[in-house]
Amino acid sequence: MAPLEQPSDVLAKEYDAALFDLDGVIYVGQESVPGVVSVINDVHLKFGMTLTYVTNNASRSPLSVATHLTELGLYATAEDVVTSAQAGAAVLATLVPQGSSIFVLGSRDLMTEVELVGLIPSQDIDVDHAGVIEGYWPDMPWRMLAQASQVLNTGVPWVATNMDITIPTQWGMAPGNGAMVNALALAVGRRPTAVAGKPEVPLMQQSIDRAQSKRPIVIGDRLDTDIHGANNVGIDSLLVFSGVTSVRDLMLATPELRPTYLAWDATGLAQAHQPVELTGLVASLNEWQVRDGQLFGQGDILDAIRIATVAVWHNLMSVETATSQLSQRGIAVG
Repeated sequence: MAPLEQPSDVLAKEYDAALFDLDGVIYVGQESVPGVVSVINDVHLKFGMTLTYVTNNASRSPLSVATHLTELGLYATAEDVVTSAQAGAAVLATLVPQGSSIFVLGSRDLMTEVELVGLIPSQDIDVDHAGVIEGYWPDMPWRMLAQASQVLNTGVPWVATNMDITIPTQWGMAPGNGAMVNALALAVGRRPTAVAGKPEVPLMQQSIDRAQSKRPIVIGDRLDTDIHGANNVGIDSLLVFSGVTSVRDLMLATPELRPTYLAWDATGLAQAHQPVELTGLVASLNEWQVRDGQLFGQGDILDAIRIATVAVWHNLMSVETATSQLSQRGIAVG
């Protein structure tokens, strides 16, 4: 069914595994999103839902991520965490012979993942390297970018763990791995051979395999990575508003970026979801209706967002009208 037009019982009953993004879904900064930890633990205990945590951040090991999640009160082990560093190393291992030396443009944790797939991580420019892997590293030296350029100019395979242009920090948004990859690509005149992280297939598929899931659902706050990644592998998704995506962003989303369900935060896993219904040129959901290009009704604010969004996607009202009428009802649209 079309996005936001699919009915569901409590999501944790309908799906056997939840693939969680982290920042903006589980936590913001170092603190958990209010209310989500207890609900996530509950759906695991009550419904047997497998909890898997999927991150594009290649600078932290699965153990360090799991430790942080445990400190927040979640049931999590390193085996429950899948990183773009793991996915990137696995992709690279298919491109070069076992035992090859790899120039690692990234953290020591990324070097560990390269070693675990039978390759030799190195940051020594005097070694003959069979490939390059690049991941987010907040302390990356400029000189190392220059050295990576020298290796890439030999034509060896180049794997980027992800292409996130920005990354949230305590100081606000900062350049992410994608920004550094683009800078390097401009310098050497070529693009990466492969990208492993969301929204590309390798990290998504590795996460599904790790969860041993037959019916997984992605829970994310970003359209371009989480939701797009779910759609790329043909699985359902829940977009949450606890992170970076605004109502306006959602309304402007192209088909490959549209989620199956919508919730304020990850507690939406413990809720049933009613669909927006279309009859001719009229959209309906509980007490809300869109007809003649206008929003009518009252009731649940999230329902108003759902119906207005679907109406925009089906050209039943304009983005400008939808956001204006939601704003008049006190709903922040971004």
